[in-house]
Amino acid sequence: MRILRLGNSEDISPGLEDQQRAWYVGARELEAAIGEPVEIVVRPIFPTPDLPQLVRKWIDEAQPDLVFLKVTWYWYGYESVPRRIERLLGRAGKPIAKAGLNAAAKPGLAHNRTFRFGRRMAHRIIGGDTQVPTSQVLRVMEECIRTIIARENIALVVKGTGDGRREEEGLQGYFGRFQKRREEVEGSIERLCKELHVPYTGTRRNQSLPSDKPSGDLIHRGASAHERMGRNEAAAMLEAWQAFTADHTPPSPPATTNPTSPRPDREGGCDAGLTSMA
Repeated sequence: MRILRLGNSEDISPGLEDQQRAWYVGARELEAAIGEPVEIVVRPIFPTPDLPQLVRKWIDEAQPDLVFLKVTWYWYGYESVPRRIERLLGRAGKPIAKAGLNAAAKPGLAHNRTFRFGRRMAHRIIGGDTQVPTSQVLRVMEECIRTIIARENIALVVKGTGDGRREEEGLQGYFGRFQKRREEVEGSIERLCKELHVPYTGTRRNQSLPSDKPSGDLIHRGASAHERMGRNEAAAMLEAWQAFTADHTPPSPPATTNPTSPRPDREGGCDAGLTSMA
């Protein structure tokens, strides 16, 4: 079985071995459940207008049996100070924004308490803008979903990730704004999936596994959270795959009765023939 995983930076961010990541755990659990090898093709995505074309290309290249599509809260929910500067100042703000984004991408800085404190202070004074508008996320995700289900031989699972977001200390009013955006994005996509008969899952919590704190950047998760995510995602994929194969398995031809054939019995006839073939 081959899976095309349209994920996010959790799949490739520094700090974890591949064997610790949710995509690896999910493949391991799913492989054990279905009794056959599972191959994962990982493609982190961002909701740019050309993403649906990329999805078509990746499907053609990977020829997956199932696509796992994550709708990442960071796109519409993370308020970035550099993005606000860029949008306020236009071209003049681009060098400043680029410097800020590059700094945030370096673990040595992004995980530093002083850097995070400075970010909170800048957010209070300047504010922050999300990476992309909710309208763009919805438009691009709908096109991706419709692109995938147009391939009738491919199963699809869509996952919303917003329930995993928690309030960030020091950002006044942020979490309320995030919740409104999340309801707009994930609520709309969940309704679309229901309309199109596409399995949708949110962030579920497995209480049998220990929780852990986010990584130093307060966005990416640690090993135990990836284990939990992987198991939950495997369960969602298994349920979707079983439903998909049940709907797409050709019905068996109706049985025909031949009056001259012997009736099965314990002492010979058809039962004896089947036993000799086993």
